[in-house]
Amino acid sequence: MAALWVVAAWHRLKVLDHAVVGSDSVGPYLQAQAALFGNVPRPPNPESGDALWLMMVPIVAVADSLHDLFFTRFVLGGVVAPLGFAAAYHWTSATASPMRRWAAALAAGLFLAFDPGLLDTLVSGARSYGAPELVGITTLCAALSLRGDPWAPTATVVSLVLAAGHHPLALGMGLGLLPLIPAVRRAVGPRHLRTAFILGGVVALPRLFRIGSIAWCGEGPITCLSAVAQSNVTDTDPWMNLLQVALHDRWMVDLDAGSWIIMAGVLSIVLCTCREHRKAAHFALWGLIGVLLIGLLTGYVRSYHLRITAVPMAVAAGLGMARIWPLAPIAACIFVGHTYALLPVGPDQGAVARHDRVAHELPKGPLWVDRVWWEGLPVLDPSGVVLSGWLTGRRDFQLGPQTPFILLENGTGKSGWNVRSFDEVDSAQRWFDDQNRLPHQRGGAYDWATISAPHTRLEDARW
Repeated sequence: MAALWVVAAWHRLKVLDHAVVGSDSVGPYLQAQAALFGNVPRPPNPESGDALWLMMVPIVAVADSLHDLFFTRFVLGGVVAPLGFAAAYHWTSATASPMRRWAAALAAGLFLAFDPGLLDTLVSGARSYGAPELVGITTLCAALSLRGDPWAPTATVVSLVLAAGHHPLALGMGLGLLPLIPAVRRAVGPRHLRTAFILGGVVALPRLFRIGSIAWCGEGPITCLSAVAQSNVTDTDPWMNLLQVALHDRWMVDLDAGSWIIMAGVLSIVLCTCREHRKAAHFALWGLIGVLLIGLLTGYVRSYHLRITAVPMAVAAGLGMARIWPLAPIAACIFVGHTYALLPVGPDQGAVARHDRVAHELPKGPLWVDRVWWEGLPVLDPSGVVLSGWLTGRRDFQLGPQTPFILLENGTGKSGWNVRSFDEVDSAQRWFDDQNRLPHQRGGAYDWATISAPHTRLEDARW
């Protein structure tokens, strides 16, 4: 398993230079930094939960730069491969031959190590966040629950709740768990199952309160939740179009020709005569249906949401290919051959190094870091620069009328960006007025200012 993790991490680090530095990708780390400052964090976006920032605290605590931070996150993202390996091993019947168990495990691990969609999720920093890894834990613990491990049902439910904290559509995997409840009850007894639901409910309480506050906005729960889910959507598509595009892009674009191997494996295990093995397929397929149902109900589902089901699908495919065990490693090698070169390309290569460099070159002393975005793609984010500075130990970023002002220009010059220094905010305001140009956006300091000073008002960051 350690070797699989190393391979998966190595493959992911090949695209580290393409990582996106923006409000969505940096938000969880900012809130984790707020916790380390001793302030009360909040979910970085309305649809996420506290689990999102909470699980980023250790990463922020050990990082000394944005490069270190994203490096650690990419390495941790590779944990899906050993999770898939272990899950497939334990989902395989104990009466099966050892070669069949190992073949299924190896195939599942390689499917996940080289899944191009999971690499794209890490590059974007936001497309379902850490939900695929947490659902991987759910998948492994579900298998151990069926084996009779008394702690596993609790870990299954809690990991699913945490996954939903990273992305609400992960809750759809709960539909895949429902058919397993009778078997788990027989395996561990009603007391352990009851404990799992109670503890899972306790962990879910903060999330439920936040969802409730969103759902009761006065226009009906579905309408209110849909408004949050579609906050970045300008045109509403019919549900059939959403479904077709999401499935096509996940299976035919993300996985390319490798999708046929995964689908063949899943179909094979659905037709398996072993009831224990069919449970893996039922978990994966009903979980996929659950994710799609929640997405369609809220009017927003994309291919990257279906990556939440990556581990259950890979496990089912591995088990299916291992029905004839020599076929599983052969299929895995063919899959790797097709997907090895399918590396995602980020919109702004070198963004992590650029933000670290700008932060390193800032003058010492109190600074107000802000942005003006004239045109094109934004390539410097004030929160990214400030977070990089915080990671190196700086604690002198602040707002104030007399504070020296650093302006990050986006969409200017040959490089597409520039850094300007002013003695104070009024000097920056006068320079901006002299440009006689209408920017795409001006401002951005509010996001980082509320991390170190939670009582900052929006008007405090205006200039």
